[in-house]
Amino acid sequence: MKQNLLPWQLLTLLALLAPTLYLLYAWPQLPAQIPTHFGLDGRANDYTGRGNIWLLTSALPLGVAVLFTVLPRFDPKQRFSGEGLNFQKLRLLFVGLVSVLACYCLRMALQPGTASGRGVDILVGLFLAFMGNYLTTVQPNYFIGIRTPWTLESPAVWARTHRVGGVLFCISGLLLAGLALVLPVAWVHVALLVLVLGPAIFCYAYSYAVYRRLANATNAA
Repeated sequence: MKQNLLPWQLLTLLALLAPTLYLLYAWPQLPAQIPTHFGLDGRANDYTGRGNIWLLTSALPLGVAVLFTVLPRFDPKQRFSGEGLNFQKLRLLFVGLVSVLACYCLRMALQPGTASGRGVDILVGLFLAFMGNYLTTVQPNYFIGIRTPWTLESPAVWARTHRVGGVLFCISGLLLAGLALVLPVAWVHVALLVLVLGPAIFCYAYSYAVYRRLANATNAA
């Protein structure tokens, strides 16, 4: 049965247009310099001119959407389908992420000094959780996933690593989002480092362990 992808494509289009619409609305009130980067304390530490902000609000989301549209065509084994529901959700996730960050920069330009950093940390946590959920379903490919030498070598290693790693990243993301609500901002950034690097290092080691176990079982047989 063919899946109805139209709702997800419309949501992606909405996410794509939202920062540009917000920019048009906010343009008369925007200052000459707009924050584009924030330190660990949540305060802006890098800026761009108002005339260049369209690169963040319009060009970047569009570039991400185009990239995810053409990416499946470059898979040499054609195992990375752009027509599936999970891929449409993944594209929405990435376009939504950059669009929300662009809107966040505009909001901070309109209300300077109000950032605590928690909003971005919660967003990163939710993004990590959704990515973890996607990883449990992604098929072997060269672009998206836990791509170690051993997962790319063996579909069985890929499947086991992504099943375990996806759950681990999902839990880590939800935990990060929850901690961002209650912990001091400085502690949240420590938690971010641990909850991102920890699962990544574990998945790398786990994929090797599974590969060796399967190889030993094959040799023993």
